[in-house]
Amino acid sequence: MEKKFTKLSELVGKQFTVQKAWGYQWKMWDNNSKRMLISDTYEQGYRKIYSIDTDKGKLDLGSGQLSSLLEAVYKNGTADINNRTFGVKSNGKTGMDIRYYFSVTVKQEPEDRNDLDAVKEFSFDEADDINLNDIPF
Repeated sequence: MEKKFTKLSELVGKQFTVQKAWGYQWKMWDNNSKRMLISDTYEQGYRKIYSIDTDKGKLDLGSGQLSSLLEAVYKNGTADINNRTFGVKSNGKTGMDIRYYFSVTVKQEPEDRNDLDAVKEFSFDEADDINLNDIPF
């Protein structure tokens, strides 16, 4: 099965869900051979790139982009981007000037309609028993 790759520029204005976060590798684009050179150790001219699998395909991120994702989900000393959905925006520029911004989507719990039956109805007749002077403010 061929791996599907995606670019952040293709995700602007859309959302993606992280399925699995991998480690990092050192990568450099070789213009002569028109392919990505990959190394497991640092080499001159290579950048540290983090790979993640998403519902839109495999995505390579720089350390700043990964940091933004982790910061968006950080809570009480932990940050886990797995199975989280992020929205992507950009500053509208291209090339080296483009900046990406991420926002995590809030998990929506399905509303249990049966719990609504347990809500007590408020009656204005009961409001007559409330003394506003008893409220401490």
